[in-house]
Amino acid sequence: MQILTEPILFKKYANRRLYNMSESKYVTLDDMSNLIREGYDVKVIDAKNKEDVTSFILTQIIMEQAKNKNILLPVPFLHFILRNGDNLLPQYLENNFKQFIRGFDIFTS
Repeated sequence: MQILTEPILFKKYANRRLYNMSESKYVTLDDMSNLIREGYDVKVIDAKNKEDVTSFILTQIIMEQAKNKNILLPVPFLHFILRNGDNLLPQYLENNFKQFIRGFDIFTS
């Protein structure tokens, strides 16, 4: 799967609706999840204050999918995040996840 370079821009409205700016239509979290599975990156901006809420929306997608499949993240991992979330070095984690993902590219190429 190839990830496209420019993320698809979405606006998130106060009523929790998500608007795909490139296709000029409202979408669901499932629609956004499908786009990501197809290899697209997304960026979500709060319509009112222009804040980037992408991380929040992606976390929401993961949690909804976990709830629907009754598969949640391991409890010790969740405790770790809650205890250390503010102190985890975000750049360090991002770099490690990028290396982890590159490892999968070896198998899919």
